[in-house]
Amino acid sequence: MNAVLVSIITLAAGFIILSYSADRLLAVAATLAKQCGVSMLFIGITVIAFGTSAPELIVSAMAALNGAEGLAVGNGLGSNIINIGLVLGCCALMAPLSVHQNYLYRQFPFLLLAVLLCAGLMKNQVLSFFDALILLAGLCAYGVYLANMMSKQQQDISEEVDILDMNKHRAILETLMMLVLLLVGANMMVHGGVGVARGLGIDELTIGLTVVAFGTSLPELAAALAAVRRGHHDIAFATVIGSNLFNILGVIALPGLLGDGLQVSEQVLQRDIPAMVILTLALGVSFYWPLLRQRKQARAKTKVVMHRKSGYLLLGLFSGYGLILLSPL
Repeated sequence: MNAVLVSIITLAAGFIILSYSADRLLAVAATLAKQCGVSMLFIGITVIAFGTSAPELIVSAMAALNGAEGLAVGNGLGSNIINIGLVLGCCALMAPLSVHQNYLYRQFPFLLLAVLLCAGLMKNQVLSFFDALILLAGLCAYGVYLANMMSKQQQDISEEVDILDMNKHRAILETLMMLVLLLVGANMMVHGGVGVARGLGIDELTIGLTVVAFGTSLPELAAALAAVRRGHHDIAFATVIGSNLFNILGVIALPGLLGDGLQVSEQVLQRDIPAMVILTLALGVSFYWPLLRQRKQARAKTKVVMHRKSGYLLLGLFSGYGLILLSPL
């Protein structure tokens, strides 16, 4: 009972750290964007998105080095499923998400292409070293695209944001500090949750499929919800798009690069990859369908909205996947 109490305290402390760091990160990120002369979108899809993907990268690297191939590939795929189904689903329920059309047109096709590329490379149940190099090359190409976008963008998207009274160097330092705190808080919540689950007699497999998988996506969830609460809807979308791209092209590629390729189970091909593809397509439909229905009006608008009913759709699909995932247990 004492161990369970310690785990509960750890869980609660992790939640407090996670909530504070996520909210502060968005405030500092807005300041950094203003200081650097770029939009919040660019900061969201680079610094915040890649930073919040650090847990997935670390877990996959450690799993690959320890021969746990299933965990390595499942971590990347599972995080993408959670990011779209749970994170964006919850964000859309908090408030209808309005995203700049230009950003949607530029970024979503990259994500869809990466998802289909990953699915195609895994169809023979092996992600070879060469396949992993292809994914990594895609990540490098996307990085070059982002750098080019930054040089052309500058004030391409005008936005009013509340900024903090600090210079650029302090903003960079505090952004890094908040990212570290975000990861620390998520790690504490995972360890606390695992401790509570063990104390209640829940088996290790169930813990791995629930607490750990959810835990690696906590930074994205916290950052996205904080963004929506502050009215930065684009950042919630950017965090998920950037994080998912990094997961597919970097996190999943890493295990294939560290060993002699990565074995992909039939279960992953029949369950997890289809779920990732379906949720990605559902996300696209949620944004593009209103544009197709009202083409003339849509052209005149600068933003497209994902309504709450789309949030219910994403959460419904995610819940269905969860039931399939846990049904053998």
